[in-house]
Amino acid sequence: MAIFILMFISLLTLIVALVMLSVFIGLIRVGGIPFISSNKKDYDAIIRAMDIKPGETVVDLGCGKAHFLIKAAKEKQAKGIGYELVLWPYWWARFNVWKSGAPVKILRRDFFKADLREADVVFCYLFPETMVKLEAKFQNELKSGSRLVSYSFKLPNRQPDKKIITNDDNTELGRIYLYRY
Repeated sequence: MAIFILMFISLLTLIVALVMLSVFIGLIRVGGIPFISSNKKDYDAIIRAMDIKPGETVVDLGCGKAHFLIKAAKEKQAKGIGYELVLWPYWWARFNVWKSGAPVKILRRDFFKADLREADVVFCYLFPETMVKLEAKFQNELKSGSRLVSYSFKLPNRQPDKKIITNDDNTELGRIYLYRY
């Protein structure tokens, strides 16, 4: 019996080590952007701000576990595309999409190389340094009428068309920035 317990603990340790290694390698690959989930209690406010119409394409840059995309696709009959480069959340997202049956594609690709020209709505929860790097991409690729919704961090050189505050206790969490292109 003791040998089985030792084997189980060894296997569990190996799994945890592999997950941590995956996250570490993912952080290096994405330039230090960590995997942090947005606050689920703000999803409804984010979806309202997006004004998603049935059939529109919603793109999530750094989709994590894809909870937001699944909710948007199911509630608004939208098509979802999620970009996630870190291996662990990518597979978690794929599993969540499969389990939900939502019309969402999860791509393990660098979102800096993503073609955003067909996106109706883009969602991101990315640090300010990343928003600086993406601002020109949004300006060049987002079509007229598309919307960008950023959770917590705004674009540095453009004023949002709308700012929604869901949490007065925190200076960044609970801030939703809507940009119309």
